[in-house]
Amino acid sequence: MSMIEPLREVLTGRVVTPDNSDWESVRTAWNLAVDQQPLAVVLAADASDVEHTVAFAAAHDLKVAAQAGGHGATKALDGTILVRTSELDDIWIDSHAGIARVGAGVRWGALQSALDGTGLTGLPGSCGGISVVGYCTGGGLSWFSRPYGSGAGSLRAVELVDASGSRRWIDDSTDPELMWAIRGGGGNFGVITSVEVELFAAPEITGGRLMFPIDQAEAVLTAYGAATATAADHVTLWAYVTHFPDVPFVPEPVRGKSFCMVDAIAPYEPAALEAALAPIRAAGTPVGDTVRRHEPGSLGEIAPAPGDPASLLIGSTTFDELSPEVLGMLLKHLGQPSPIFQVQIRHLRASDDIGHTGVAAADPVAQYCALLWAPVPLPEYEEPAREALLALKDAMAPWHAGELPPSSLGAGDSLQDSISEPDLVRLREIKQNVDPLGVLVGGYPVI
Repeated sequence: MSMIEPLREVLTGRVVTPDNSDWESVRTAWNLAVDQQPLAVVLAADASDVEHTVAFAAAHDLKVAAQAGGHGATKALDGTILVRTSELDDIWIDSHAGIARVGAGVRWGALQSALDGTGLTGLPGSCGGISVVGYCTGGGLSWFSRPYGSGAGSLRAVELVDASGSRRWIDDSTDPELMWAIRGGGGNFGVITSVEVELFAAPEITGGRLMFPIDQAEAVLTAYGAATATAADHVTLWAYVTHFPDVPFVPEPVRGKSFCMVDAIAPYEPAALEAALAPIRAAGTPVGDTVRRHEPGSLGEIAPAPGDPASLLIGSTTFDELSPEVLGMLLKHLGQPSPIFQVQIRHLRASDDIGHTGVAAADPVAQYCALLWAPVPLPEYEEPAREALLALKDAMAPWHAGELPPSSLGAGDSLQDSISEPDLVRLREIKQNVDPLGVLVGGYPVI
């Protein structure tokens, strides 16, 4: 009998092991480049299933990790009991108090849709398929980080199952050290079953995407850099260079073509957004313009991302000025089709209000970050993609301007690539206090 077999008897949900027919689909991460190999997967039906799983692991010298749907996977999860929390999908909103309480399986798209008509928003990123919990505990760079801070800073309270299998609510008044660690420390300190997040004013959301032919990239990105230098604090501008592959699943209008794109959004005062976009529009000839009014639930339409699992290598870097030298270096590596499918430049800094304190709750110190994606549809693509990412990061090293939250890390990175040594020391001390036996494993472990 498998060592996991007794766990089946106490759960409402399922335990899936390698001898089950659906093992491959259940264990697989969203990023297929990460071949995560857990010992077993628990499809938790409720928070009690999480309690039973952690208590079982603690009693049998096993380890537990958590994922809502497969994002944030790393090889650190190998050999763990992987708890899938997708069924913990309750959403409760108090629009008068400006708070939402959501289960660990709730994705940003679902929460944002529930906020339609309230005049409020959470702090989502561009992808509505990411879980609120995973995003916020990893830092969370939002469409609205400039006026309102990071996703981590919006965390008010969490319900978690600790290393002994006990479930409890904590906040800054009951356990400020643990709350600090959770805001950026990921799943290293407990399996979170629910969170309470702050909501923010968004009475008139305006946003969308401008698309330009790739041969206009230099002029458009130069105008983009100038616009970010003067944009109002509540205006967010992200720019892209994207090379769409010539494959059947890519829509015909963009298949095999390359573009420079600018995404823009503001939660109020749309005139300020239009003022920022005017010189960008004038810098080229847009072949697409989707800027319009939005409800919170339609934000996922601005920068649509693949919903199905894909194999990707991911990288990031930072800089403080989109100078001609920086722009020239980026376009040298990305101005023509390459193994790097897309570089996304995010304008970051605005608000000094970090919300609640945490290891990754503050706004990044850099003015800009560049997020890099390289698809690996076949094994032979992996090495060229990895070399292209490393070459661009090395070329950008002279302008590096500080680290990004853990949510921007690639599968091969570690917390040391994102968090300062003093903060890592503090995280290790907290980890030792709350989980001395190392029962709980995050995607980026505290070591």
